Amino acid sequence: MITVYKKKPSKNGMELVTLNDIYFNKYTVDMLDDRAAEIIEKIDNSKMISKYTISSRFNGTVLNIDKLSTGCKTALNIMYNPDKIFDICECGDNALDVIYALQQGNVYCGYPFISFDMQKVKVCDKKGVREIDSYDALKEWWTDEDQTDRN
Repeated sequence: MITVYKKKPSKNGMELVTLNDIYFNKYTVDMLDDRAAEIIEKIDNSKMISKYTISSRFNGTVLNIDKLSTGCKTALNIMYNPDKIFDICECGDNALDVIYALQQGNVYCGYPFISFDMQKVKVCDKKGVREIDSYDALKEWWTDEDQTDRN
């Protein structure tokens, strides 16, 4: 299950990645294996041909894997780099559904960005880490965090 951060982490020593496209193209692409194919299919409706190429969903044209959407790259970054925190603010709903279903990973967003299909996540705040198992409870946590910021 993923861990959600509402505030930019500063004390836990984990790096926050905000430029998902660049990070993917520079680092994550070299880590890809068969697990990536399912994510690419679910988010971009494209087929992974090799580590560096995909088949376009529009006409089957073979493209460099750097043509994946930012949301797809973000999901892959999260999956392959569990020791980093990735900003999800550029992800669409299709990517959020996949991200919130990942077995592990760390995400950041300064405002509520939640998949309606979420099952269970961990949240990290100044009280520590705890589990939340519903959309409404996660939305409420985010709202409470916003109220704490204003006081």
